[in-house]
Amino acid sequence: MSNTLPQDAINTLEQLQGKFPGNRRAHAKGEFYEAVFTPNGKAIPYTTAPHLQSEPVTATVRFSNSPPDPTAADFLSPAKGMSIHFHQPDGSTSHQVCTTIPMFITKDPKTFIEMLKILGSHKTGVHSIDLGLGIVQLLTTFPEHKKTLLALKEQLKQPPISYAALHYYPIHAFYLVNAEGKRQAIKYEWRPLKEKKSSSFLSSINLSTNYLSEDLEKRLDKGTVSFELFIRLAEDTDATDDPTDTWPTDRQKILIGQLTINKKIFPTESLLFDPTNVGKGIELPDDPILHFRHESYAVSYDRRNKENKKTP
Repeated sequence: MSNTLPQDAINTLEQLQGKFPGNRRAHAKGEFYEAVFTPNGKAIPYTTAPHLQSEPVTATVRFSNSPPDPTAADFLSPAKGMSIHFHQPDGSTSHQVCTTIPMFITKDPKTFIEMLKILGSHKTGVHSIDLGLGIVQLLTTFPEHKKTLLALKEQLKQPPISYAALHYYPIHAFYLVNAEGKRQAIKYEWRPLKEKKSSSFLSSINLSTNYLSEDLEKRLDKGTVSFELFIRLAEDTDATDDPTDTWPTDRQKILIGQLTINKKIFPTESLLFDPTNVGKGIELPDDPILHFRHESYAVSYDRRNKENKKTP
């Protein structure tokens, strides 16, 4: 991979919807929460990862919108994020970076930057773009990515009811490694513990710009919010280097634990969620986008930290 691609990606994101010094270049608007992850032991045959054994671990969770604007209205963000730091007994952390879309838009970093530039050509203001028109052009330019683009377009139609009611996906495949050194390719999926289907339409006219975090705080005032973590086991024919491939739906699925969110917290925004920081008992695939994300996040992290140090 070219050493300039991560820099090019962050530069393009800054041009896309503006530069907001001191903030993440994507998913700038977010809130942090204190949580506990309780594994059920069913992952033990597949991995030695400490947080996937049988003892609970504390976790830091961040829910977020996708734009780089930290003041963007919640209902204008097509994809939502849930990122997690699992705090290991030895003081290290294992990360997951999840989104509500189960696949990435492309498997090639160069193509991803080209797609961002196309979206940027549909600006409607200083800090806004017409995502609908942008996606239409992307469908014309990159018809091979129709599945992902249509999934993104679908999420533009109606704002989500709640952060607590969404499914979240770390997108990439990972290898779980057990005590004998055997590797098993898997994909993760988070599901709300108390999933409720609703046919009610949320009107953006009546929504607060921060309605998702407000909703989550109201839920936490009454109790906890929980998600179940599943793994899907790959078969030999399933790609581990292509995040646009979601794998067939009949793959074996195993419930391996539960994340319980207890309360809102206020850590510093310098906290980094790195999708390649997986810790012991988990290995990375040869996925160009996954490693590109690691390098791009590092660029964003470095820039916002330097900007924050300049702030009086």
